[in-house]
Amino acid sequence: MILGNRLTSGSRVAVVGGGIAGAGLAASLLFNGRARGLTLDVRVYSGGLSERTAPPAVLTPECRSRLAALGCRIPTEWRAHELRGVEIISEGRRELLPSSPGGLWVVDGWPQGQGGLAQVRDVLATAASAQGARFLERHVDRVERQPAAPDAPASVRGAGPLVVRAQGGGERFHAVALAGGAGPLMGDNFFPGFRPAPTMPAVQARLRHASSRLEIAPVARLWVAPLPTVDGLFLLPGADSVYALAFGPAVTPADLCQALMMASRDGLLEEGFELAALETTRLPYGPGRTLVAPGQIAVGPAAFGHPLQVGLSETLASCSRAAVALLDGGLDAGALERRYVREGLCELMEDASAGARAVGWLRRAGKRAPSAFVAAKGRRTSVGIHGGGVLGLSAPTPLALLGAVRWAGLRETMSNWLRMSLEPVPLAIPELEPDLYYVVDDDADAREALTALLESTGAKVVAFADELALFCAVARRPPTAIVLDVVLHWVDGLRLCEGLKQHPLTRNTRVVVMSGLNRPHVRQRALDAGAEAFLPKPVDPELLMRILTGRLTSSGGSNERIAPLPPSETGESDRYAAY
Repeated sequence: MILGNRLTSGSRVAVVGGGIAGAGLAASLLFNGRARGLTLDVRVYSGGLSERTAPPAVLTPECRSRLAALGCRIPTEWRAHELRGVEIISEGRRELLPSSPGGLWVVDGWPQGQGGLAQVRDVLATAASAQGARFLERHVDRVERQPAAPDAPASVRGAGPLVVRAQGGGERFHAVALAGGAGPLMGDNFFPGFRPAPTMPAVQARLRHASSRLEIAPVARLWVAPLPTVDGLFLLPGADSVYALAFGPAVTPADLCQALMMASRDGLLEEGFELAALETTRLPYGPGRTLVAPGQIAVGPAAFGHPLQVGLSETLASCSRAAVALLDGGLDAGALERRYVREGLCELMEDASAGARAVGWLRRAGKRAPSAFVAAKGRRTSVGIHGGGVLGLSAPTPLALLGAVRWAGLRETMSNWLRMSLEPVPLAIPELEPDLYYVVDDDADAREALTALLESTGAKVVAFADELALFCAVARRPPTAIVLDVVLHWVDGLRLCEGLKQHPLTRNTRVVVMSGLNRPHVRQRALDAGAEAFLPKPVDPELLMRILTGRLTSSGGSNERIAPLPPSETGESDRYAAY
C-alpha cells in the first residue's frame, strides 16, 4: 500500500470536510493519482455542513479554468449574472474598480434553489464521485495516530496508521487532509501542535426584496469601516437577493443590521429589503503556522486566507498543490512541509498575510482608502502562477494593496494631526415633514395603540414592525419625532437612537425611547444615546403627547413624573426622563 514515503495504489486517504476544499481535494487527488497510474481509495467526511445563509459564489476566469481541469462541467446558466466591478466606499468617497468583460460571475440560486457555494460544491463532488471518491455524511471528532500492532491481521496493518474517529466509529487511513473551512477547527484533535489560519469574526446575511431586481451589470460594494466595530461591509448582488458580509474583531449580528440600515439610508441598498437569513461565521485572517504532520495536511481556508479574498481560486490552488505534495512524499513530515508549504503555498501565504494586514490599514486610511485601491491597481507587480488579486479582481494584488493603503493610512494620520476633522455635510437634506411620526415596536398591540393615539390628534403615522427600514425612511422623509421601543428583533432601540444621532441626515430627529425595562441604567443609556425622553411601558398617553407637542417644561408639576436633565454640551436643557 505504501512505497517508502509515498502513497501507492490502494492507499486510503480521508478528507475531513465536504465543502469546496474537501470536494476539490478529493477530485484533485484522484485526478493526479490516475495520471501517475495510481488507484486511491478516497473517503470524504462531509457531515456538519449546515449554513442557513447559503452564500453565493464568485467565479473568476482562473477559477473556472481550475474547475474545468478537474473534470467539472460548468453549467451555461452560471454566466447569466456578471459583475461590472467592485465599488470601494469610505467616509463618503467612492471609487469603482471595473472588472474585465466576462471576469466575475456570481453563481447563485437562492432563494428558489441553492446558494452558489453549494452549487459549485455539488459540481466538484460529482466530478470527484465520477473518479471514485466516496462521500460519507459523518462528523469527524478527532484523528489519532495508532500504528497497528505487529500481531494485528494483515488487513489492519495495511490500512494505515491514522484512525479517523467519527460518530462513535473509527477507520484507518494512510493520509488525512483537513478541509473544514475557517470555522471552529479540530485543533490538537487533528494532530498535536496543529496551528491553522487565524480567523476573524464575521456575520453574513441574505437580503430579499418583494420583487426581483435582476440587473444587467450589477456592482459589488465594499464599505470600509462603516461602524467602529466593523472593518468592512461587503455587499454582493445576486439575481433575486443581496448577500451581505460584515467582518471585524468584535462584530455582532446587531452591527451588521445597523450597517445595513446605514447602507439603505445612503442609497447603497434599495428600500423595502427584508432580512431573510442571518448567522455568524468566521473568516481566515492570514496564514497558518503548522499545517502538516506525517500524512496529515490542511487545505483551503483552514490553511490561509484573508477577508478581501473573494472567489475560489486560492482554495482550489491549495487543493491541487496538496494533492501533488501528498503523492510526492506525504508520509514524511519534512518532505510534506517542503513540497506543500515552502514550495507550494509560499506565494499564497504571503498574499494571505498581506491581505490581512491591509484590512487594518484600510480603516486608518479613512477617506483615502478608495483612492488607495486605484493606486494599487495601477502598480506593476509580479503576479504568480495563481494570479490572485483582491475582491476577485485580477488587480490589485494583496501586496500592492498593502503598500498603497499603508502609505494612505500614514498620510491620513499625519493630516489629522495638522487639521481639525470636519464631517462632510450632505448636499441636500430633506425638509422635516410636520405632523409625521414614526412608531417602532415589534409588539403589535403596543404599535397599534400608539398609532391610534397619534392619529387621533390628526397626525400622520408610519408604524414599523421591523426596524431595518427605519434609517432609510428617516433619511428620505424626516418625521417630527420617532417613538422607539428598546427591545426589538435585530437591533436594540438604544443603538438605533445612537446611530440616528451620529449622521448629519438624521442627527436632528427627535427620538422618544420607551421600554418595559424601567431601570435607571436603561434610562441613562437612552439619554446618553441622544433620546429626548425615556418613558416606561405602559406609556402614559397624556405624558407622551406633552413631550411630542413640546408643552412639557422643567417646571411641570410632580404629577407629571418628569425629571429635568443637566444641560448637554450644546446648551440644550429640554431632555427629560420619565420615572
